[in-house]
Amino acid sequence: MTLKQLLARPGRLCSARVVFTRTARRPPRRAGDWLINLSLTASLLCASLISHAESSMILLVATEQLQHSVFEQSVVLVTPHSDGAAMGVIINHPLNIDAGDLYPEDPLLRDAGVIHFGGPVAPAALLFLFRSQQAPDEALHLFEDVYFSSDRELLGKQLQRPHKESRLQFYAGYAGWAPGQLQAEILRGSWLPLKATTKLLFNRDRKSIWRELSKPQQDDWI
Repeated sequence: MTLKQLLARPGRLCSARVVFTRTARRPPRRAGDWLINLSLTASLLCASLISHAESSMILLVATEQLQHSVFEQSVVLVTPHSDGAAMGVIINHPLNIDAGDLYPEDPLLRDAGVIHFGGPVAPAALLFLFRSQQAPDEALHLFEDVYFSSDRELLGKQLQRPHKESRLQFYAGYAGWAPGQLQAEILRGSWLPLKATTKLLFNRDRKSIWRELSKPQQDDWI
């Protein structure tokens, strides 16, 4: 099952209808870059999530070829699929809009913190990334102790944990590639692929991670 199929099914994923008053080809740097009108829906999404091998997780670092696109200066956590398709979330473009402003009427989300721009696909979908020593239900195992989910009940449990343990992160929308599309983009030099690690994902400053990973001396280039 792909994430797109997951989001198409009714269930328990927190979601909102997002209306952008103007379009932008690159993620916003400030809250004022996008004027957002949100109305929270009661509709939730959930599904059974499948595990992927640790070796399948990669980080994509956008090259200068992607200037003036939605992926400009992006670092994307990606899961390739066996059919050649891929999906992921942009990890270094926080919207700089507090969740309390986006979801003022939702007691679960109003204290959640920063929401990241995850990608241009399904921007109304709210997804979350976290760490856990135990494999939780309704979560996709990415690698090591890192999980990805869209389940509201599980989100409530993660919000009760200390953030230094859960490292909970929120993403609005995601990025997706058709079979063969991402491979072609890498061959054209649009992306630099690295092996995903918890050190890269959680111990790097998100404001500088693209600049640091763009340097050609990384030990984990694939």
